[in-house]
Amino acid sequence: MANVFTDPPKVTEPEPDDLTNEQNKAVIEKILIVDDMLVHLETAQLYLEKSGYQVFCASDTQSAWELLQDNKPSLLLLDIVMPGGSGLDLLHEIQNHHPQIGVVIMTAFGNEEIAAMAMKTGALDYIRKPVKYSDLTNVVANALAKQREINNRSTAFSNLKVAYEELRVSADSLLQCMSAGVVALDNNLRITMINYAAEKLLNVGNRKVVGNDFYAAFPDLKKTSLLKQTLVNEKGLRLQEVRLQEKDEEKIYSVNTDVLFDHRGRKIGVVAVFDDITEHRRYKDMLSKREGLAMVGQMAAGMAHELKNPLTSIKGFAQLILAKIQDPKIKEYLTIMDEEINQMDQVIRDFLQLARPRSPKFTKVDLNLLLVEAISIIEPQAFLKGIKTSLNTDTLIPKSLMDPGQIKQLILNLTQNAIEVMDGGGTLVIEAKYIAQANEIRLTVSDSGCGIPSEKIKKLGVPFYTTKPEGTGLGLSIVFSIVDQHGGRLNIESEEGCGTTFAVILPVK
Repeated sequence: MANVFTDPPKVTEPEPDDLTNEQNKAVIEKILIVDDMLVHLETAQLYLEKSGYQVFCASDTQSAWELLQDNKPSLLLLDIVMPGGSGLDLLHEIQNHHPQIGVVIMTAFGNEEIAAMAMKTGALDYIRKPVKYSDLTNVVANALAKQREINNRSTAFSNLKVAYEELRVSADSLLQCMSAGVVALDNNLRITMINYAAEKLLNVGNRKVVGNDFYAAFPDLKKTSLLKQTLVNEKGLRLQEVRLQEKDEEKIYSVNTDVLFDHRGRKIGVVAVFDDITEHRRYKDMLSKREGLAMVGQMAAGMAHELKNPLTSIKGFAQLILAKIQDPKIKEYLTIMDEEINQMDQVIRDFLQLARPRSPKFTKVDLNLLLVEAISIIEPQAFLKGIKTSLNTDTLIPKSLMDPGQIKQLILNLTQNAIEVMDGGGTLVIEAKYIAQANEIRLTVSDSGCGIPSEKIKKLGVPFYTTKPEGTGLGLSIVFSIVDQHGGRLNIESEEGCGTTFAVILPVK
């Protein structure tokens, strides 16, 4: 008799006629029997080998574990009570380290509580001793079939997990590569996902916002509440405009939202996609202004012929009469007439400059020097009105290609507007700063006047639109034209009762 603890089981060599049949058989299943009763081991081994299984035997848990590690059996027939350790403990280890191996519990001391514990731990079946050996083959076959089904399900689930993880990684990569900002929230409006573009657009910086309330993380978006509306109404919003004020300028975003549902149709959150349309809107506004200027140009061409020549004649005759007349009252009238003619002539010249702006003559200019020259012109007029002036320059501003005449006119037009809105005195601040990150120069003119209502700011720059009783609106239109010709942009910030700031941003060339 073979030693079931040390000797490998004897395998009968097949006859030559049986070789073909053997090759066609399925892979031989390995069975490990663990029992401290030698008779049971030998008998069970005999029956199972006769049924075509390869059988290994062990009489204690330590030997069983070693055999299991070396031979990787498909199934264990495991006694519960043995020297050197509990069969249930071995069952725990197998489930933790080799879950693909099935286990059938055998014991002569079984009861319902032990059976329940074994099945809960992961046993495939539970049989009591004495075992009916003629039925053992069926028990083993059923357990192997059940374990194969479990392993197949486990493999399918693992494959599904891998596929899901690959899909998740791919989706996450796509989201992170998108130029549009994407933010996802749960049903409590807490952030579950935010891509890189959204972090940049919404100035997240080093903050950790995932898991936080969306409107607590981004309070400026609370006034629109687009995501909350979408979640409550369960209806997406399209092409909604949102304006956010940053340090130097206003940003405009186009926002699309939609509700998120799971595979069962249950609402699980909301998603928003942000597109920065600031430059697009500026370009659109610039085209609109250019169309307005083109119309002005057509009008100006005719008006120049109709008004300028007669105006020159009127001015000449008025000056001739003024030189010869002696009556002081008539002299006063003629002087007023001459002043009004000069003002009308200036309006026509501004009109023509706006309609037919000359091409800028670019040269390397030190903006700080231009500001010093301009302040010397501005200060006397500001002093007479009780206005305190302040000039802040920046030595880091590099020389840049500009038209010095046009830039000086831009400064004078903006400061003149500021002085005119502070009849009761105030403060005029002119500041220039170099923005190294963007390689831009930021020139601001701030007053402490009455401010401009927000609905009127959008109309500024339109020819003949003005907020001043005696203004023409042409001065600011010329400013917009100069800024455009220099490839810059003009931002206006104002608060009623507190004053207005005009910020001219020019690229360094």
